[in-house]
Amino acid sequence: MRILALTALLLTITLPSHAVVVDFNSLLSNTTNHTVTVPKPYIEDGFTLTTGSGSPYTSYGGGLIYALTPSNPHWLGSPAVYSGVITNYGSFFTLERVDGGVFDLLSMDVALLNNYPHFDVYGYLPNGGSVHQYNSIPYIPQNYNSFQTLSYGSNFKGVNKLQFSSVYAQVDNINLSVAAAVPEPETYVMMLAGLGLIGAIARRRKAKQIS
Repeated sequence: MRILALTALLLTITLPSHAVVVDFNSLLSNTTNHTVTVPKPYIEDGFTLTTGSGSPYTSYGGGLIYALTPSNPHWLGSPAVYSGVITNYGSFFTLERVDGGVFDLLSMDVALLNNYPHFDVYGYLPNGGSVHQYNSIPYIPQNYNSFQTLSYGSNFKGVNKLQFSSVYAQVDNINLSVAAAVPEPETYVMMLAGLGLIGAIARRRKAKQIS
């Protein structure tokens, strides 16, 4: 009974999280082409990125992922991605964990590709709910080619999928937080049983010293 009680207590402990930054650095290319096509899904640090089409972000399978190269006039010194336009439908990115688990969105860098200053991000929750953040990015000609860091609050914690604009802006440095994996209950039981055995041995030694 004590083991079961301690196991239940351990299950309530908040596990540490670790940061993940999807930075697309593996896509750095010195080709003379302005862009390169990225195979789908793009996978980095346990996350997958793919594209879809439709409004509002409901269809899948359309669009291509492109990465800018240093020869591109929109190159900002770091690999970034955007998706191609699908006639009459637009396009969007979907970001998910490979294992389907939850995560937190902290921030991402966004740079406009033309004068379309809207950037929407939707987060989907395991219970079927969703959250949304709309960003209006000021169009300033002299700052046209510059990343802006968009931050996301506590409502983007514990999501299992993100969908966001991708045609009119390139994205980079998607900052995420992922909780450590929760051990199976059997692991807790074995650990507590081992601790109990160590405690029993220590008590026996102490009893022998007293006698």
